[in-house]
Amino acid sequence: MDLNQRTLKSLMKKTDRMFESYKLHPTSDDHARAYEQAKTELDNFLAAMRKSTHISK
Repeated sequence: MDLNQRTLKSLMKKTDRMFESYKLHPTSDDHARAYEQAKTELDNFLAAMRKSTHISK
């Protein structure tokens, strides 16, 4: 598995963990922020992968 695949898998797991934590504590601002941050990291990574894939074709 290359670095991009490992990073993607890690970010997806992190996002899933933060979502599950947020579901358990839906009124917690800290859990909401952690989930939003994890989603943003995943979204940014995916955008960068798409951009680099598009450029390299």
